[in-house]
Amino acid sequence: MRKNGEIYYNFPAELMRGFWKSEEQKSKYFLEIVNFCAYDVWCKKGRCEIANENFNKFVCEELGLKNFYDNISKASFYRKTVELREKYDHNNFKRLYFSVSNTMLDEFCKKKKTAEECAGLLAYLSVKSILGIRGFAKTNRFFLTSRMACNLKCENTLPDEILKYRKRYHFDKLKTILYCKFNVSIYTDKTIRGFYVSLRKDENGKPDILWLAQQVSELKKERKEKSDPLKIALLEARRKIQHHDST
Repeated sequence: MRKNGEIYYNFPAELMRGFWKSEEQKSKYFLEIVNFCAYDVWCKKGRCEIANENFNKFVCEELGLKNFYDNISKASFYRKTVELREKYDHNNFKRLYFSVSNTMLDEFCKKKKTAEECAGLLAYLSVKSILGIRGFAKTNRFFLTSRMACNLKCENTLPDEILKYRKRYHFDKLKTILYCKFNVSIYTDKTIRGFYVSLRKDENGKPDILWLAQQVSELKKERKEKSDPLKIALLEARRKIQHHDST
């Protein structure tokens, strides 16, 4: 999918499991992701017949990752992706997917990142997966860290590199990275267990926390009205009158 001049593609979150362990592991897992995305793009194009000498150019241009592959041939690509194609076949694999832009993936592939920056990327991808197509969503640090470890549901057992972010000190640092680096709005108050997140930006391109706060306020007001005993009784009485009139 193309949006705002960037290319976004989805991949199984499992492909990032273990990516946080070292710089070497990071490169390994990112290559797997690129291989999967390249194969996915090729399939969506109907596996069109492309001359072997043009295959590398086709893959790089479609992914928006110029010169990522070093003159890979079609045969070599098939060998690299055979295991991925068998394990993550779209018809059978129905688990968690992450979505990333070509610019972000390219930056993390080519530049060395700290452990905190890598954790920030995982948290950002997790926030996106939690939001889906919604403008905002509620979560908490236990569920978010589970997603960071590439789990669909909340898990108690996590790798040490991810588990530490369940402690408030480290999690607060992670929220700062999400806001400053990835433009994620985060809102909470004393009446909320957990917090709300959004990727909406204001007119200056900054995280629109004001909009998020307004949405949460309206949501709380709506829920309060629905739980008001008097209003519930009135609505029920009105429903019965309307049903009686209709009969």
